[in-house]
Amino acid sequence: MQMKFVDGLVEQLKGQDPLPEMDGNPIYTLMQEKSLSGYKLAGIVRDLHEHRPVTQDRYGEDVQAPEKNIRIMTDATPDRATFAIVSRKPDADGTFGMLARISIERDEKGKWGIDTFHTALDPTGIEDNAHRYVDLRNGIMKEYKSAPDQFVANFLQGIAKGEDVWGALSNADYQGRIDEIFTAARKEEQKNIDDGGKPTSLRKIVESDYMPGQFKGYSGPEDKKVETRSAYAPTLRNGK
Repeated sequence: MQMKFVDGLVEQLKGQDPLPEMDGNPIYTLMQEKSLSGYKLAGIVRDLHEHRPVTQDRYGEDVQAPEKNIRIMTDATPDRATFAIVSRKPDADGTFGMLARISIERDEKGKWGIDTFHTALDPTGIEDNAHRYVDLRNGIMKEYKSAPDQFVANFLQGIAKGEDVWGALSNADYQGRIDEIFTAARKEEQKNIDDGGKPTSLRKIVESDYMPGQFKGYSGPEDKKVETRSAYAPTLRNGK
């Protein structure tokens, strides 16, 4: 892929016009561009999600697409990108709870791979354990060993289009293996608990004061303005 595609997409996102239909998944296409930094990739994915084109209704009036119910907030380095899927509005203390958090890293050959892929234990949000988490990484790597980056791109594309977490997961699962992936992740989580570990939790986050759409880690109301040791907001296991 040439940077012409990247530049063209960025230019299209600056306007309020509907994006043209693109062959394939544009996020997957972006992930193949080795010169594209994690910063740039994360920003374009976020902008795709926030894009609200203006169209005309049946009366000929300009109508802007509504905001989506969830947000993609990001943190990145040149060779890593983390996507936090959170509710549109923060909680009363200004924090955002995680619906899902996906981190990808690029290897020495420039290929993106999954570092973590956390979702709620129940991504539909119906059950009481909706705020407990599992890491789907190992299951995805097993079932999609030839193209785990395609699964990630398809999931992010679904979120960017306005799907919820479960809808995006289901549509990304082009081999029909999502039940097996969740079963394996739940077994891993239960083994961790049986071995004396605490249930997997994800730190709440706050939005950056300087870069809208980017996040920093957060561990409670009493230190809201204190940066954590990493904006990556790592998974907490055994209280560490």
